[in-house]
Amino acid sequence: MSDAEDWWATVDADTLRCLSEHGPMSPAELGKHLGLSEDGAASLVSHLVREGKVRICLVATAPA
Repeated sequence: MSDAEDWWATVDADTLRCLSEHGPMSPAELGKHLGLSEDGAASLVSHLVREGKVRICLVATAPA
């Protein structure tokens, strides 16, 4: 396994563990738990959705 694959595997596992321990949360909350920006956490969630590891339950409009 390459370094990049190891990194992704670690980040995936950390994210899934965080969601298991704390339950559903926003990308901003997830980012705080993982030390990532909200955008970084949202990108990570998108990656996990494509892999079928998590699902998105709610979507809201952005504040004006």
